[in-house]
Amino acid sequence: MTYMLPIAMMLAASLSSLPNDPYFSEQWNLQSSGPFKSADGKGTVRGGDSAHIQEAWQILLDNKKGARVSELGKSVRMAIIDDGFDIKHEDLKNKVVATKNFGGPVIEGNLFSQTPKDVHGTMVTGIAAAQTDNGVGIAGACPGCELVLARISSENFAPGEGEDYFQEVFDWVMKQDVDIINCSWGPDDDASREFFARLTEKLASEGRGGKGIVLVAAVGNDGKDIQSDVLASQPSVISVGGSNSLGERLTFSRHGAALDLLAPIAGGEGKIGAYIDRIWTTDNFIAPPCLTAGVKPSTGCSDQAGLTPTSPMAGGDGWMGKYSYRFSHTSAAAPLVSGIVGLILTANPSLTAREVESILHESADKIQPGAARYDSDGFSPTHGYGRVNAARAVELALTR
Repeated sequence: MTYMLPIAMMLAASLSSLPNDPYFSEQWNLQSSGPFKSADGKGTVRGGDSAHIQEAWQILLDNKKGARVSELGKSVRMAIIDDGFDIKHEDLKNKVVATKNFGGPVIEGNLFSQTPKDVHGTMVTGIAAAQTDNGVGIAGACPGCELVLARISSENFAPGEGEDYFQEVFDWVMKQDVDIINCSWGPDDDASREFFARLTEKLASEGRGGKGIVLVAAVGNDGKDIQSDVLASQPSVISVGGSNSLGERLTFSRHGAALDLLAPIAGGEGKIGAYIDRIWTTDNFIAPPCLTAGVKPSTGCSDQAGLTPTSPMAGGDGWMGKYSYRFSHTSAAAPLVSGIVGLILTANPSLTAREVESILHESADKIQPGAARYDSDGFSPTHGYGRVNAARAVELALTR
């Protein structure tokens, strides 16, 4: 008989040996212990409302789904469709199994351009699946997940004109035998609504040998109804908004009938611009030119084009270096859930995409019940089914 921790004990569980990643102790969104000192040293992250990922790791280890944290998810393949990726990043390079550039020119031998902030894909990927317990950087939600990276163009297509392009991208990704696809972007193109409906339904019904690829998407950050996003609003997509470390929904996160979940992405207050801290992830920010000669990697500028600063504190805003502690918004929420999906499929690889979605709904924490006004099915148009809870989700997956 498989042993599982009771819920009350599960949420108090901690790894017998914590990952040795230097910034893990500041990744408040992964764990429930605290309080957490903010990365810039200016305060303390209030609250500890995490996604309970550390506890989920322990449950999987107790159920012999891996010998070490770093192995959890090694049988799961995740695709990230996004802009620039640093495929040589020390915390990502050993996880990447396939890449393809569908965007513009990139630095030779890599998958991002010389543009200083062609970093979104790198940051998204680190949250979902950075290499863990390797003595550098951060821990990813799914430590062992393999990575398939598809770089897409950031240009805006005229209504209805991007369909052939996105068909090519998703066709290639599907051929890589992926289990999960993360999209921390979304087209507000009503002319393509039917196209994305057909595309996402095919992924959810034909991928993974008929079990369905789990497609996760960010809802967007303008506070509007999610229905305008023709990808995230599809029934076959798990759409993810944001919450903070106090257990509150972030008001800029889109809402509506298509919303599935919230995920913790900001520490401190709920208003945009009032965060004490956000979350750690991988980065490949290229330093802008210095006004004086010489390489200054600790200050975030350089007279050598293409230098990546060495300090995450460079420039004083946390955006520069191999790692950043300033990534947030729903682009960060989606990959956290994608990583949790990797843990769910580690617990039970036979689950269909729709069963994974059901488990996420059933296991979510019902935060802010007064404001959310969850209905009899546990759904709220502002909070979805609640904040994602990796530990409960993994426990449910083990019983299915």
